Amino acid sequence: MIDALDHVHVYVEDVPAAAAWYRQLLGFEHDPTFALWYQQGGPFVIRCAAASLSLFQRQSPKPGNTIAFVIQAIKVATLVDRLQKYKVAYSVVDHHLTWSIYFEDLCGNPLEVTCNDYAAATPMMVAAS
Repeated sequence: MIDALDHVHVYVEDVPAAAAWYRQLLGFEHDPTFALWYQQGGPFVIRCAAASLSLFQRQSPKPGNTIAFVIQAIKVATLVDRLQKYKVAYSVVDHHLTWSIYFEDLCGNPLEVTCNDYAAATPMMVAAS
């Protein structure tokens, strides 16, 4: 079902300082594909090879992390069917570059399954909303 790990949400007190730290220590660079998200108050996305982190401004004392998997558009309907079959509450979010389905695992850990093929996923994601 899942194709790969897409990105991890990392909650930080100072986004620019965290981005600089990841750049200096581990070689992460800003991913300009998602610059608009940060300008609109969303995450600052950094990437190093196939590893991607979404740096979020921490809003609460509970840090938490979200594991984000990537899925092909042709598998979205199967995922939604499984979530419904097992009565897992989920939400669908249109990020205008990608689509994501958010839900929690059995222990309440937040998960995201994202589809980067925006055009192909749109009809299925709209139907799942």
